[in-house]
Amino acid sequence: MRVEIPEIQAYTESLIPAESASKLSSRTSAEELGLGRISLSPSEGRLLSFMVRQQGGRKFVEIGTLTGLSAQYILEGLPGEGFLWTLEKNEAHALKAKEALAMHPAGSRAKIVIGDARVTLESLAAEGPFDGVFIDGNKAAYGDYLAWAERNIRCGGLIIADNVFLSGAVWGVPTAQKFSEKQIAIMQAFNKRLADSALYDCVIVPTSEGMTVAIKLT
Repeated sequence: MRVEIPEIQAYTESLIPAESASKLSSRTSAEELGLGRISLSPSEGRLLSFMVRQQGGRKFVEIGTLTGLSAQYILEGLPGEGFLWTLEKNEAHALKAKEALAMHPAGSRAKIVIGDARVTLESLAAEGPFDGVFIDGNKAAYGDYLAWAERNIRCGGLIIADNVFLSGAVWGVPTAQKFSEKQIAIMQAFNKRLADSALYDCVIVPTSEGMTVAIKLT
């Protein structure tokens, strides 16, 4: 799904520290599962961590754990007392994430919640309101995830979402991965709602897959 420009990626990543053993473990696990292509790049991970750190929140939710790579970047952006709930439907993926997080110095401040996020999110509501959410799960459910965030993320909270371009499908480019008309319509509606300046202060960072960063205003 992720199509990088090699020269840009090589240059930017030459300027940042090498990833830790726990992050490399997550990458290796994703590759073994045949899903390495959908993991965040190191520069995207650093961007995620930076945005979480600048927002200063303490209670964060991630939708789509995969093998725990992005969870580690979020944890590194949270303060020492911060906590992350990370949601994953696939038990095999969650097991790999658990192994990687056990290697991370802040891994004990993350809880992996297994199950369909559209169900498990509701069980988390009692822990809220939350300071932010990273949305990187089932693309057909982005509208449901945003509806939950609007109910459970505090005013001034952070909403970050990956893959909002659907590899260009949202503006009509033919893509190698076939997205359904429903998926495309849902993502277009998702992007349009976050772009509503009455509701959010929002920007889309033009990474290869598109990453939305929004502050909830109401």
